[in-house]
Amino acid sequence: MDEFDKRILRLLREDATLSLKEIGKRVGLYSPSAISKRIELLRMNGYIKKISASIDYSKLGYSFVTLTFIRGKYGGNYKDVIAEKLKKIPGIVSVYFLLGDIDFVIETVSKSKDEYSKILDRISSIAEIERSDTRTVLQTYREMDFGSVEV
Repeated sequence: MDEFDKRILRLLREDATLSLKEIGKRVGLYSPSAISKRIELLRMNGYIKKISASIDYSKLGYSFVTLTFIRGKYGGNYKDVIAEKLKKIPGIVSVYFLLGDIDFVIETVSKSKDEYSKILDRISSIAEIERSDTRTVLQTYREMDFGSVEV
């Protein structure tokens, strides 16, 4: 990976809708095909996992956001079993496995506390989960902003 690739990554991180021509102009490589080849190599080598839209869930009515801390019942392969079950529950947007006395933290988005209650019921029905503890997010100041990470 050279400096051109790093500049391309920085630009895509901030705005993945830029045209190849605009990316080339900003990084100093004026051939759209050269930019296209570099982006494809970055994908093939795993530097770019996917390009997706960042959705404002509150605009869609999903304004009830929670973080739930989960402790699992320790056993063989318990983390993979719990993670697979959590990933299938609608409304759970992030699942993180942690080190320490809490095994997972999950983020949910829902339209109301009643809707979240249904998500919590599904979480509570997972036999491999010992207990959960939920916090309601009142305000988000920064979310999935990797702009401060050096590329």
